[in-house]
Amino acid sequence: MSRTREFRLGDRVTVITESGEADAPVFVLVHGIGMGHRYWSELADALARHGRVLALDLPGFGAAPEPDRPQTMSESGAYLAELIEAERFSAPVVLVGHSMGTQIVAETAAQRPELVSSVVLIAPTVNPRERSAFVQAIRLVADPSLLRPRVVALGIQSYLQAGPRWYFRKLRQMLDHRLELVLPDVAAPTLVIRGEHDRLAPKPWAEQVTRMLPNGRYAEVPNRGHETMVTAGDRVADLVARHARGEAVGREVARVSQPEPPSRIERAWWWAGDYVYAGWRQAAVLVDGWHPPERWRHADPSLPEVVLLPGIYEHWSFMRPLGDALSVAGHRVRVVHGMGTNRRGVADTARRLERALAKVPAPNAGRVIVAHSKGGLIAKHLMVAEAEAGRDGEPAAEGRRGLLGVVAVCTPFAGSRLARLIVDPSVRALLPSDETIVMLGRAASVNACIVSVFGRFDPHIPDGSMLDGATNIRVPVPGHFRILGSGETHRAVIEGVGLLATADRRVS
Repeated sequence: MSRTREFRLGDRVTVITESGEADAPVFVLVHGIGMGHRYWSELADALARHGRVLALDLPGFGAAPEPDRPQTMSESGAYLAELIEAERFSAPVVLVGHSMGTQIVAETAAQRPELVSSVVLIAPTVNPRERSAFVQAIRLVADPSLLRPRVVALGIQSYLQAGPRWYFRKLRQMLDHRLELVLPDVAAPTLVIRGEHDRLAPKPWAEQVTRMLPNGRYAEVPNRGHETMVTAGDRVADLVARHARGEAVGREVARVSQPEPPSRIERAWWWAGDYVYAGWRQAAVLVDGWHPPERWRHADPSLPEVVLLPGIYEHWSFMRPLGDALSVAGHRVRVVHGMGTNRRGVADTARRLERALAKVPAPNAGRVIVAHSKGGLIAKHLMVAEAEAGRDGEPAAEGRRGLLGVVAVCTPFAGSRLARLIVDPSVRALLPSDETIVMLGRAASVNACIVSVFGRFDPHIPDGSMLDGATNIRVPVPGHFRILGSGETHRAVIEGVGLLATADRRVS
């Protein structure tokens, strides 16, 4: 027999559906985005035989009213801690989260470890390499959950109850959160559960989550997807109950030893190698010629065209190894002539790029800009301008340019503090305090259309090229220049172009 009540804190209301016995372990079930307590029904009924169950409707979801603003995942974790503390449970508390709920319960366990005896993360999100709305949508469509009528019916009902406005406001908070930064602080024994065919929580990511936990174990439910606790409630309940009793459920995941930080000698060697590569590529223009190879014109029409955009002091031929790899992969590769050594301002160069792209009609498969260093800032500036033009009612740009997004290699999205060491104004324009750098940093709306690729050590961008809201891919290659010649980088860039192409979403 279930009982329903509310927990209120300010304008935030959580509806609690309670079942089970009061003198047993307390299982607190935290749903994913767009869902509610009904999504837990089979698991909640099964767990009620083992303890007391509290299935929540978080603020804005299920039967809980929508508050004024969405909480971040960190704030949601603190809010959940307030709820647990207010309940004054005398029995051990087991936090169980699904999808977005894993981010919330991890935050609670990390912030208030004294309130939690153990944790269960079912289908943890968000994979850092896929931290964008359109990639998550693609993964959801590919997940076998959508082949199960019961899951679809529950999902539609819950999404309609929450409403699209609140869903997308909360989605932004979910995608911005970095679960990987929280997991090392979760001290409680934690079980990670994944459906065998879950596309939103791929196996390598779920195992990485387990590996980052101080006391984590991993279990997999066969023949299930992201919805595993809906259609395999009894099996998941058995895993959760045994974990709550302290049994060694699932398996340990071997920890990958982290490489030692590079020594000064290694860094110096990497610096030297980077400049040797840069010098070689600058001289290669004399051999490669001033015009792109003819084979770059041949392409698979189903794949997007790629436009190469080099960095400062770089001719397009500087990116030739990457262009060759993209051509072999089936893409038509274009270059932008007339940029010289790319020393003009970012905004000025973005306008020149805009005019160059407008001169040649985009193919039906669209275009992706593949940029290096400063080229990534130029490409982002163009995307921001196109997005603003679209809001002002100028949709014609989309038809001319067909821009799907940008794959940026070693781009200083937050600037580089080392730019202060260079007298050249075109380099000093990359300082973190530069007006254009600050403006682009605030323009986060286009980040979902950017794939940022970077290496393990960049001597020119000490603070890295990680970009919030983008798809970030780290390759095991050091350097700022020679990374362009690495096969690992080529594969990452081709993967990034594929992600943007699959999304089929124009920037403008």
